[in-house]
Amino acid sequence: MKNKLITVHAAAFIKKIKYLLCIGLLLAFANAALAQKEKNICGITSAYSTFVNKRVVEKIAALKASGKYKAPLLNSMKQANALATPVSFRFPLADIRHRDYASWRMFNYVDLDPTSIDDGINYNPNEIEDYNCGDRTYDYHSGIDILLEPYYWKEKADQSIWVIAAAPGVIVDKHDGAFDEQCDPPASICGSEPDNRGNYIVILHDDGSTASFYMHMIQNSITSKQEGDRVNAGDYLGIAGSSGCSSAPHLHFEVRTGYIDEGLGYEATGTVVDPFANGSCAVSPSSWWINEPPYDDPAILTMDTHSADPESFVEGSDWCDQTVLLYPDNTFSAGQNVYMRTKFRDWRDGSTVTFNIYKPDGTLWRSYTKTNPGGSRGFIPSDAIYGFTSLDPVGTYRYTVTFGGKTYSHYFTKDCQPSLGLSGAVSGQKGYMVSNFISSFQTISGTSANYIKYMADGHVTLSPGFRATSGCRFVANTEGCNNSTSSFNKIAETETAVALVKDNAADKIQTGLTVFPNPSAGVFTVRYSNNQKFTASVTVRNMLGQVVYAIAAREFQNELLQRVNLTGKPKGIYLVEILSGDKRISSKVLIQ
Repeated sequence: MKNKLITVHAAAFIKKIKYLLCIGLLLAFANAALAQKEKNICGITSAYSTFVNKRVVEKIAALKASGKYKAPLLNSMKQANALATPVSFRFPLADIRHRDYASWRMFNYVDLDPTSIDDGINYNPNEIEDYNCGDRTYDYHSGIDILLEPYYWKEKADQSIWVIAAAPGVIVDKHDGAFDEQCDPPASICGSEPDNRGNYIVILHDDGSTASFYMHMIQNSITSKQEGDRVNAGDYLGIAGSSGCSSAPHLHFEVRTGYIDEGLGYEATGTVVDPFANGSCAVSPSSWWINEPPYDDPAILTMDTHSADPESFVEGSDWCDQTVLLYPDNTFSAGQNVYMRTKFRDWRDGSTVTFNIYKPDGTLWRSYTKTNPGGSRGFIPSDAIYGFTSLDPVGTYRYTVTFGGKTYSHYFTKDCQPSLGLSGAVSGQKGYMVSNFISSFQTISGTSANYIKYMADGHVTLSPGFRATSGCRFVANTEGCNNSTSSFNKIAETETAVALVKDNAADKIQTGLTVFPNPSAGVFTVRYSNNQKFTASVTVRNMLGQVVYAIAAREFQNELLQRVNLTGKPKGIYLVEILSGDKRISSKVLIQ
């Protein structure tokens, strides 16, 4: 029976293995009929334990000596049990774009097989084992790799997937300045410490024993907080990238425990932990997650419409291909073809799914089916292509699929309408997309099945009588026919403003946030409207999470219109945030 924790003893491993490069080999012994094993994206293995444990212990000791870190008091019983006491972790990534689709995929887990040997094959099925007795790992892998989706280089370029602290603690080690677009890293990077981890953060948690590691982040995105500073769960640490020994944008998240007393010597500390417990081969007696991510987690990664045939994309076929040609569009006319693409996560059961496309009046326009014959976890079925004719009605169409027990929808238009006036009761999943403005008197009843979207390039006005009852979901944004491109948002676009309706008072429904001009040379205007008096504050943060502009909360009559001057600030993306009551709405602005 396997030990409850994976003991990583430096001397034994140094004799046993050579350092493994980041580009893993395809599974040499795989049966061709089985799902293809994707290439490795990470070169972080337990071979680096000697260095990392020594470095962390020395960092902790230095912080203690300087008075920047005060270790918690641990009695002898707590010290004896420290290795088996889980820290409660939240998921270490956050998507700041409020998408309806998943934006990452679990790729590699901790290798729990103690029989791994140095045979030059990372994926020999007899030598690897993840916590669910599967092969989603490689020899000696000591952490969890979370790949950005649906197009990893675009996600990295958009800088919208933030790395956040999984639990409270103190930063004890950080490193920045490494190139963050590695796709075929050289041996000089993969075999060098700490260069193989790229831009990273290490947090020592409140038990005084457990540390979490966050690796491969974007250069100069690391938090401005210093070693010795405290972070809370959910605090910004950096942006997921591909620095160090990495083949594609992802986060390597790792947990080690046993950093109790540096006087014990570093070889007695830093035991690797697999935080997963809900699997047939799990070694941890209880989960270290607040909500443990499931091993199979079926979800839609993107649904999109394109004006031309998008380039085919095979996950992992070429990690270095950063120029996949896509033609995202949501506005079409008679005579044009609509190219429809959907990407799946963990579609493993070989089932057939049905896609439906509905006309503006809710009746069926087109329907088709797709099947995943090989059970690939990152499957992209062939695109569907349909053409509009002059007989097809004008308005907003809904492209939808139900997968993994959840219904997903994407909206596009034929002959985009300039404006809409809406009234009456509305239910189900429904979207309205225009090029100018939407004015609504609608009533949305309080059920989780109701998810209503207003998408207007100009503005959304919620008129007296509008009501969204507690329990529904309502979104109003300034991405209509001309700006909205689903998961392919250009950096310069105004960010979606999301309002999750929690009460039935119409005057508390959020009407959207506009930032213009966007991009900006440094001076821009923030516009936010409501249908009565409201109190709100404005904050602008850079990509390090630092506040660069703020106005305190004050009262506004129907509309907040605030001119912001960031002239002289570095070029890049800034996050504009409105806080009004218990509602928080954000938008990105590009300074160039």
